[in-house]
Amino acid sequence: MLSLSIIPLRAECSEYTADDIQSVIGGIVDYKLRQAGCGSVQEWLGSECAEGAGRTSDWYVIALSQDGYTDLSAYESSLRSYLDNNTVASATSREKYALALCAAGSSDCYISDILDSSIGEQGMMSWIYGLHVLNNGYTCHNFTKDSVVDTILSMQYDDGGWALFGRYGDIDVTAMTVQALAPNCGRSDVADAVDRALDFMSRRQEDNGGYQSFGTPNPESAAQVLTALSALGIDCRYDDRFIKNGNNVIDGITAYQLSDGSFCHAMGGDSNETATVQSMYSLIAFKRMEEGRSPLLILDNCSLHRQDAHENDNSVEHNDDNVNNNAENHTNAQTTAANKGTDAKATVSTAKISVTTVSSKTTISSKTAVITSTVISSASDAKISATTIVQQSNKHKNYKPAVILIIIGSAAVIALIMLIIGKRNYKNFIFLAIVAGAAVIIVLVTDISSPEEYYSGKKKHKENAIGTVTIEIRCDTIAGKSNSEYIPEDGVILAPTAFDIEAGDTVFDILTEAAQTYGIQVENTGSSGGSHGMIYIAGINYIYEFDFGDLSGWVYHVNGITPSRNCGEYVLSDGDKIEWLYTCELGHDLDEVYENEEVF
Repeated sequence: MLSLSIIPLRAECSEYTADDIQSVIGGIVDYKLRQAGCGSVQEWLGSECAEGAGRTSDWYVIALSQDGYTDLSAYESSLRSYLDNNTVASATSREKYALALCAAGSSDCYISDILDSSIGEQGMMSWIYGLHVLNNGYTCHNFTKDSVVDTILSMQYDDGGWALFGRYGDIDVTAMTVQALAPNCGRSDVADAVDRALDFMSRRQEDNGGYQSFGTPNPESAAQVLTALSALGIDCRYDDRFIKNGNNVIDGITAYQLSDGSFCHAMGGDSNETATVQSMYSLIAFKRMEEGRSPLLILDNCSLHRQDAHENDNSVEHNDDNVNNNAENHTNAQTTAANKGTDAKATVSTAKISVTTVSSKTTISSKTAVITSTVISSASDAKISATTIVQQSNKHKNYKPAVILIIIGSAAVIALIMLIIGKRNYKNFIFLAIVAGAAVIIVLVTDISSPEEYYSGKKKHKENAIGTVTIEIRCDTIAGKSNSEYIPEDGVILAPTAFDIEAGDTVFDILTEAAQTYGIQVENTGSSGGSHGMIYIAGINYIYEFDFGDLSGWVYHVNGITPSRNCGEYVLSDGDKIEWLYTCELGHDLDEVYENEEVF
């Protein structure tokens, strides 16, 4: 008993056997199959994954292809169609799609054609992704593997890391850079740079084995490190550099797995797609390392590899056996993967309700959940997406007593019918009472208003105002890059506008008020009423995250600083200046200055 009280329960790292790793991967796949309503991975690949080509499923497909699934023809066809019908403005996205085509076994010329116009065109990430494509045997006129490697090495910071901007290395970007450099470690200068990066990643590891980025512990950063270590053949279970307080990198990832098999971004949070997919592909990378196979992004299905193998009978036999064995082993297995190549975002899952009307228009908002309303007008057939989290209003509640009476009356009628037909078991009536009560609660906590009422055009009168703030919304970085009617020529969606604030008002509260006052569409996930105010802004004025690349999306500044807090947590003070800005490069194109930037 004395020894147990003195020695930590986890004095040694978890072994994490092959079965343990497969169990975690399987949990993720089971979760995705349930979401998609599919009975097998192959069915999922041919349906939802194919339909999401170019948008939501690319990293899943890359990961699954590296875990033995070779029939990706439906996805390949869908992605080629997406590329034929869409202009991809982001260089990094073009390179990601090239990797996805490689993973699907495609021989499409797109893979090599985009390299000259993409490598280095979007900063650090476009060098990294471009090198991944070159590592798979593709070539172009303007760059070679060595020239790209030289450029990447020249961008290493004094602390041994890499980053998109600033003076200090970022753990995610450093790990992703190492993943791209790993196949080139035969060069002594690359090996030296990677050694410095390993020291950087070791220093940044937390006591729980995991990592944090921008001040937030998360599994995505640990997943990138695990993928990098696996690419180098380093087993994090036994390397002292990556064991802290008896915990290794895999501990830092699996701590975020939820009971349904998915992963959350922040401890105690809801399921997060980015955290789930990155955790999955990092574990597949680790599994491949254990099996003596290539790094995650040296793609087995690459058509160039298959052509080389065709010229070598021994290679053909060996590769075919591996593929067939993997396919058999995973017929009933579970597998998955996703997009970060970007940033860690605090995304909370959202309940979505589609409401379609002909003569009336409806917007539903709740103080406890996010409800997405899609309203179609018969006159204009225009789609209005009004997604917001709104505090319960004191207006428009006259309908509630009538609706509650209808619910109670309906319950009474159903109870009477049950009595008449002889269904008199008391459990039936208890169930009916519970359903009716739940319906009443939903009515009480929601506020239904028409778009005309919701988008009031008038600022709220605040009797207890403690000051004034200004807010502006801009998308300068994409002005002129699209013919979308929602992108103003000057990039200004809302010029600096003053709003009164009350004690406790947050950045999100003022964004919501601005949206209501000036008819600006805002789409978000999360809840302002939660303990952490975890709200993620996915779109403003119909301009969404990832529309202009894997690193694109909305960020906010207060007084010129990028806060480390979520917009639902940042409480405003008199005189604050809020800016909502669209970035194409994770803030690098905005010259961001971060709040409380730490020096490591």
